[in-house]
Parts: sequence; structure tokens; C-alpha cells
Amino acid sequence: MNDHERRATTEALFRDVNERIAESAERFEAGESEFVCECSDPECTHRLSASLAEYEEVREDPTTFLVAPGHEEGDIERVVSDRGRFRIVKKFQEAMRRTVIRLDPRARPRPSES
Repeated sequence: MNDHERRATTEALFRDVNERIAESAERFEAGESEFVCECSDPECTHRLSASLAEYEEVREDPTTFLVAPGHEEGDIERVVSDRGRFRIVKKFQEAMRRTVIRLDPRARPRPSES
């Protein structure tokens, strides 16, 4: 696995965690939640407060991610929105884009749909 694939896989794992957080928040009818930063640092522990509507906006595009300010990486992504509490970044590096699209949990059927 090359560096871009490793970084994309780490980000996709954080995105999967956030999907579970969003599902739990919806189940309890919460309007917002604390999400994990979806940067490529596997040791990142930053938490980001976002409404479920903001989180859904990020998830509309499989190449966009929620990161803490300062966690964006200019060689693979660009900031498309700065909300102060967090930034939304979009992957532009092609290997990264392919990997995060392939690993998008919303593109895979859920166990109950199989």
C-alpha cells in the first residue's frame, strides 16, 4: 500500500466511525454530536462538534471529509468550507479520490439490505 492509499484508508476508517456516531445521534433524536476528525493522522484524537445537517452535507460527496482546523493537507486536498469549529476538505489527488470513493460506507449495501 502506498502512502496515499494508507492516508486515504485512515481517513475512511474515521469516516466509518462518524457514520456510527451519526446513526446513534439520529436514534436518540439529537440535533448535533461530537464527531472524530477525519484527517489522515491515525493518532488524531480531536473531536468536532457539528449538527447532523452539517455532517450530512459533508457526506453528500464521498470525497469530502470533516477535519479540525490545521489538519488539512495541501498535497492531497483543499478546504472547500471553513466553519470555524471544523473545516470541510475535498480530495483532489487522484489515488486518494479513488480510494475514498471505493471505501465509502454509503456506497456499500447495509447488512439488512443483503
